[in-house]
Amino acid sequence: MDQLQEARDLGTELKKEHKQKTKINYFQTFKQLVKYLSADKLKLSLALTFSFLNSACYVIGSFIIGTIAQLYFQTPIETGVPLNDAQHNQFIWMLVGLALSFIAYGFIRYYEQKLYISIAFNAGARLRTELMTKLYKLPVSFYDKNKSGNLLSTLIVDINNISNSSFQMLTQTWTSFFNILISIIVMSIVSGLLTIIVLPISILLFGFVFLFMKKSQPYFVRVQDAFGRLNAFVEEMVANTKVTNAFNQREKVYKELEEITLNIRNSAYKGDSIAKLFDTWYGLISNTVILLITVLAAQFALNGTNIWTSVPFFQTGSGGRANSAVIILYVSLNWNFMGPFQNILSSLFNAQVGIASTSRVFKLISIQEPSRDHETIIIDNIKGEVEFKDVYFKYNPEALEYQLKAASFKVKAGQTVAIVGPTGAGKTTIINLLSKYYDYERGSITIDGNEIRNINTKSLRDNMTIVLQDSFLFNETILENLKMSNKNATFEEVEKAAKMTNVHHFIMSLPNGYDTVVENNGSNISQGQRQLLSLTRAILSNKSLLILDEATSNIDSSTEQIVQASMLELMKNKTSFVIAHRLSTIKNADLIIVVNNGLILEQGTHKSLLEKQGFYYNLYTSQFDL
Repeated sequence: MDQLQEARDLGTELKKEHKQKTKINYFQTFKQLVKYLSADKLKLSLALTFSFLNSACYVIGSFIIGTIAQLYFQTPIETGVPLNDAQHNQFIWMLVGLALSFIAYGFIRYYEQKLYISIAFNAGARLRTELMTKLYKLPVSFYDKNKSGNLLSTLIVDINNISNSSFQMLTQTWTSFFNILISIIVMSIVSGLLTIIVLPISILLFGFVFLFMKKSQPYFVRVQDAFGRLNAFVEEMVANTKVTNAFNQREKVYKELEEITLNIRNSAYKGDSIAKLFDTWYGLISNTVILLITVLAAQFALNGTNIWTSVPFFQTGSGGRANSAVIILYVSLNWNFMGPFQNILSSLFNAQVGIASTSRVFKLISIQEPSRDHETIIIDNIKGEVEFKDVYFKYNPEALEYQLKAASFKVKAGQTVAIVGPTGAGKTTIINLLSKYYDYERGSITIDGNEIRNINTKSLRDNMTIVLQDSFLFNETILENLKMSNKNATFEEVEKAAKMTNVHHFIMSLPNGYDTVVENNGSNISQGQRQLLSLTRAILSNKSLLILDEATSNIDSSTEQIVQASMLELMKNKTSFVIAHRLSTIKNADLIIVVNNGLILEQGTHKSLLEKQGFYYNLYTSQFDL
């Protein structure tokens, strides 16, 4: 029974957690979005002015139609007296005025829409720039916990949703608001009593719409979250197509894809069903209001109660009985009130996706980035003295096991350091800490006697060159990729560096040589050639601190022997850290650090470590015969 109760309690907690994740503070979210929309103050002011004029033209048109019905149709029919020349001329001018109001409405509406489009998509561009800036500032540990596909979905899909929803809200909400405002004023002038009856019903509608929104909102949040997962899943699936096919995992992939798409469909269906229920319900209420106005007008007329205000051009019948023209005018004004009212409420529903996306975007923007206030030391030229003192580190702060434990070693300026050990030993962890990708838990890391935490990150990396096993190339020309490490390098210097790494001949064999565009992270170039290009880029950078993390792992042995001389030239007068599984490449290192299970087991030269016949000796003899 205790286990059953624990399971129930856990289920309740998970439901509360899920509800909390899908809960949105509408006011706070909308307030944040308005800040970006109102940045174009001049455009927004002009657009609002156009919205008011637009609404005025629409209501004026309705008023002119009512006036025409009263003066030039109702009165002649009731009196039996045809229009005279003066009245006929007035009728023509009324028609001209009506046409002008509709033409003005069309032109103003066009420019109003253009302004709102500009405002909405400018806000989206500002959000995307701010989000990109935020993502660049976040530590590498953030990307360990968040899938890149989900982040891309927020950066592209969610911000696009925000722009589209903002445009809809701006165009529908403000134009409709002014329509409602002007309609209420004119309706009050025509009949204050009926207007007092209509307004409470409208307020009641607002209450119901927020109830519907509260019910549908979690589903729209789930839809956007599911789209983020779908984007991450598809990115992962495309990137690992070869692995999927090699292990016959297509059935599993299809099943996962179907599960995600069903989740999207079900959430979207539930959210949209609630929204459509509102549309149906609103149509019934608005038609009922029109019927109520007609019935009340007829009843008041039969009772002899005058509910119509004395309006120019409009006269009521005997005993306060309204003629058909004034009722047509009021019903027309009411439609002009209820229609925009529905537009506002519908736009709030349509904006649900945008609000859910806005919440996702601002959740990322509001992430607290690491403080850089303590990074007061700017270094122009690194000598290269590096020291680790009793350093502890783990990737997951909540985990019990450390990936690096009590790590201590000292490197002199200009030395070449090799870090060796089995897979998962902690070799790359040392490099990650030295590169300031992560912050260590305790201990001390110094460069030239300065605590690395106090060194400005940008200035540190300006003095550092890193060549990784997975060599990333941008979708630019080979020349631009090589010059990325040194924008001022001449073509002759680039060519010389390429010859040093034995990649010049390969580049010249390409159709456009150095102007060949690299496709999709180098999909048109082999892994080995990508590594050689990365080494060339490192030679051009000529920084004081060099890190080579399995930099030659994808290069064949014969090419590696050719490149070795260039690498020795590259490491000359630099403090270099080299990680390599091929122990033949690190025999000449000044210091070899042997790591296993996060512990530094041995330190020394190749010769001294072999003499110890310890862990390094076993590693080396497993690859070579002594």
